[in-house]
Amino acid sequence: MAKERLLSLDVFRGLAVIGMIFVNSVAVFHYGADVPAYGIFLHAPWAGLTIADLVFPFFIFMVGVSLPFALSGVKDTAPTRSLILKLIKRAGLLFLIGLALTLSFANWSEPIRLLGVLQRIGITFLGAAIFFIGYGWRGQLGLIVIILVGYHFLQMIPIPDGEVNLLEPGLNYSSWFDRYFLGDHVYARNEPVPFEPEGLLGTLPSIAQALMGALTGMYIRKKGAGMGLLRNMCLTGLILVCLGFALADIHPIVKATWSSTFVLTTSGLALLVFAILIWMLDIKGWRGPLASFGQAFGINAITAYVIHTYLMGPVLLNGVTASLQQTLSTSLPAELAMLLPVIIVVLLCWVPVAVMQKRGLILKV
Repeated sequence: MAKERLLSLDVFRGLAVIGMIFVNSVAVFHYGADVPAYGIFLHAPWAGLTIADLVFPFFIFMVGVSLPFALSGVKDTAPTRSLILKLIKRAGLLFLIGLALTLSFANWSEPIRLLGVLQRIGITFLGAAIFFIGYGWRGQLGLIVIILVGYHFLQMIPIPDGEVNLLEPGLNYSSWFDRYFLGDHVYARNEPVPFEPEGLLGTLPSIAQALMGALTGMYIRKKGAGMGLLRNMCLTGLILVCLGFALADIHPIVKATWSSTFVLTTSGLALLVFAILIWMLDIKGWRGPLASFGQAFGINAITAYVIHTYLMGPVLLNGVTASLQQTLSTSLPAELAMLLPVIIVVLLCWVPVAVMQKRGLILKV
């Protein structure tokens, strides 16, 4: 494993994890305790893009950025059986941890959801890592184009249980594929047309997004952190965002299917945010509590994610927290008042990873 490390990479990954914890906590508080919430902190019902919709693709993008730094020693050699087994083991562990989290909260009288966030990360990591090792930048770029273009036509294949409409939940081939193979073991099984937001075919554009991150990581390692790098990252980011929105009328931006325009738009925004962080942290050398705060989450990202899964319910869904929110609502908008308990969840998740950071502990999967 390469020892070189960009502070901006760790901080950006950390910000993505903080975002996941934040938006998941908002959703638990909003839907679990019927507390008003700002719409931008909730996922779009289907087509559209909110702040909440950005955090997961940002993390997937950073999974890809990390690959050239983690696998640089094996990039130009034939992948060994040992390496492939290590990649499979890591992906499998992520999948099993995600499944274990689901099972620990499962209602055993109902169908169990089989896929989820960590499962998507594990499968995406494995696919992107294998393609990164096996192909050069031209091959990776070609795969990205093939996947994103092909996925649009894949979603348009006629389905047996309705007419394809990419603007309506579940009415696309990707969602039908999950219904057919997973049955009721999907997240939105009680919707009029069930769907799985971390579905099987949706992993393909997720891998493409990770490969976009891998190309970015390769470019950073080749050019180094400089103003030329930032200009190209910003230009590419703007082009991807514009392209994503321009094609949205043909192929809507939908997180639940990880649509191709969703990949383009969120990858472009990730490039812009990453460029800002590189400028601040790696070029200007800015340091401070906020950088350390984000880095703690980034270094032990999966640990923080697992911790927050078990913290959200006890912290947010109890009488004390409800009373705090109601008290604050007397002088603040209810949507703003609910953010304090949510921030408390984030801070509670930070404590263990901050201790681990201080002691130099990294819990690797």
